[in-house]
Amino acid sequence: MRILIGLVLLAAAVQGGSDSILDAALEVARRDHPAVPEAEVRALIQAGAQRYRSLLKAGLDPASAMQLLIFKEMKLQSVAELDSADNLHLDSVLKGRKGYCLSLSVIALAVAERADAPFFGVALPNHFLIRYDNGVNPRRNLEMTRNGAAISDEQLQKRYGSFEKGSVYLRNLRPAEVKAYLLHNRGYVALLKKRYKAARADFEAAIRIQPGIGEAHRNLGVLFGEQKKWVEAKKEFIAAINIHAADLDAMINLAIARHALGERVEALQDLAVVLAMDPERTRAEELRDRWLAEQQGKPKIDSAEALPQAPEGLKPGLHARYYAGMKFNLLRAERIDKELDFDWRNAAPHPKLPRDRFSARWDGYFKAPRSGVYTFFVAANDGVRLFLGGRTLIENWKNMGTTNHYATREVRLEAGWHAIRVEHFDGMGGARLMVRVGVEGVEHPLDPATHLFHKPPTAAKR
Repeated sequence: MRILIGLVLLAAAVQGGSDSILDAALEVARRDHPAVPEAEVRALIQAGAQRYRSLLKAGLDPASAMQLLIFKEMKLQSVAELDSADNLHLDSVLKGRKGYCLSLSVIALAVAERADAPFFGVALPNHFLIRYDNGVNPRRNLEMTRNGAAISDEQLQKRYGSFEKGSVYLRNLRPAEVKAYLLHNRGYVALLKKRYKAARADFEAAIRIQPGIGEAHRNLGVLFGEQKKWVEAKKEFIAAINIHAADLDAMINLAIARHALGERVEALQDLAVVLAMDPERTRAEELRDRWLAEQQGKPKIDSAEALPQAPEGLKPGLHARYYAGMKFNLLRAERIDKELDFDWRNAAPHPKLPRDRFSARWDGYFKAPRSGVYTFFVAANDGVRLFLGGRTLIENWKNMGTTNHYATREVRLEAGWHAIRVEHFDGMGGARLMVRVGVEGVEHPLDPATHLFHKPPTAAKR
């Protein structure tokens, strides 16, 4: 009997420890939050389980009862930021009532295990949700980033693609595998803060539990890359691509690792694959052009011709449209902005807009005073895109957390008028957008009020 017990304990250790998701989540939280109020968290989860049972007795189906409990009664909200431990761990998510796809899923799973309800974690590339599956009725997937909205397996496959049999993606996960995802995400936060030792330990622990987590391999490769350990980085990026062939981020990073190792032909081939799969991946395009230019022994600067003639009826400033939602969802306001230099911080950019989760688009024309090389500079929190003449010059369409994204792009412009568009979105927290344009031979940036114009709606109708 003792031998049998020992073998059971050994198997549990190999698979990642306890079969309790709640125990695993508290264990993962303790490193970042040593004073985690464990008794309080357990009491909240137990209370949630009791309430869940009462909702079932009231006639709600299991999936709807979980949705109502998490988002209406517990009042949890979804955020996009992945760069904070406070948005990951049970104690801080329950206290602040904000989490992202993984942390909200873990809370629901912890409630479900206390209520003996058959819910499972479900992983997808860079995403996580929960599934009700009692083995009898049709299973239901709940999107925790959309207030528990139902989404079918077919819809998920259309969005993320199909996966090979045995893949970790799109199947019911064991509690130990859910813990592996918690470890990976804890490691991701540590990586962003450049705590490389802690991040590596978490990524490797996640991979030991479930080697099929492609994101853990990719981010471990990024860690090695930041330390200039290119051989190790290349190995991890290849592992990530073998798990999920459509991981274009891993493929771009593989190209960077190969380029650093002198494998220039293979690096360009990797970028060609990325652009064949997604022509809008401007990062791959920029790297390809730069490396080809390096091979020719000279830097590559793109050129753009001016419009054949000046548009009629132009007025100073850019036509700005402000939307509620991060994907230009609902137009709330329009105005003319004579320059793009905003630091809204935690305020709304317009009285009709929310403080968070908004987007904006500026359209108009840039007047190049003379032919030459121009430098476009942006600082943004969160996402930003800058187009000139319909071509993408700068793109960083992602949440930046508490940091700003800075980027420059040089382009040789012909004197005259060039169509310009700038797009921006804010997730949560501070919001910032600044755009500057300089030209060779001039020490200071150009005055936006002198070089930015728009076509008023009345002029557009003529």
